[in-house]
Amino acid sequence: MEPPAPSPDMVTASRRHLTERYAAGVDRLLWDTEKRFFPDLDAIKSVIDAASSGQAEALDIGAGLVLLQAARLDIDRLEHEVFESAHAMGMGDEAIAAVLDLPDATSAGKRRRWLKSRRVLPHADTGLPGRPAADGSAEAAKRAGRRASQAAGRAAEAAQRRQQLSQPGSEHTSRLHAERAAANAGEARVLATEAAERVVLGLLRAATGLDRCAAGCEDLASTDAARRPELRRKAAEYHQAAVKYREMAAQYRVAGQDLIDDDAGVAGDR
Repeated sequence: MEPPAPSPDMVTASRRHLTERYAAGVDRLLWDTEKRFFPDLDAIKSVIDAASSGQAEALDIGAGLVLLQAARLDIDRLEHEVFESAHAMGMGDEAIAAVLDLPDATSAGKRRRWLKSRRVLPHADTGLPGRPAADGSAEAAKRAGRRASQAAGRAAEAAQRRQQLSQPGSEHTSRLHAERAAANAGEARVLATEAAERVVLGLLRAATGLDRCAAGCEDLASTDAARRPELRRKAAEYHQAAVKYREMAAQYRVAGQDLIDDDAGVAGDR
């Protein structure tokens, strides 16, 4: 018997719960800074590991089962796309049945119809909470590609300007190109400074979150004698990670200040 597919809201709530419970290291940083969920399969594995050591809660098990059903729906949707691609290529149900070792073409057709019914069910995307699918990893990759193309275009323009400045020409034209190049360089420094500051804020927020985790472990250690050594070890790990994040934030802040100082120096030279 196939369990019903969970609602998207239930899947999102389960992802949030397991991320807050089990995400650590880089996954914890991504959650604290970008609210990016712990990968579903990793979250399910964490629940299994916690259950084997007696540390999982009933809510964890329930959330893990929800994510399993969501993963099964993902696979069914993907299989439906493969079926449709096969038919678009001219493969009939007989050929598909042979590949899948099904009894006959009727069985393959029946499975195709069942997959189609699964395909139209409400589906929880794996992007960031509160964002539509178009703003997930595919859209982020497109944005990164656009930024890379824009950067390449600026680099080509800068190279062309340098070539123009190196060639004989009117003093007015050379001065105009030099001013434009300086303006573009200043804009690039401002954007880099803003990016560095966003990274600093994200790292500091992550460090604060890790400190809270460390404090929570210390509080639990004071009341749970059986798990006290493990909880204190976790508290120390969280604290050390928070220290590292603050050190990284300090380095980014210095880099951003250097860009500001460079920009001020350039302005003073004009």
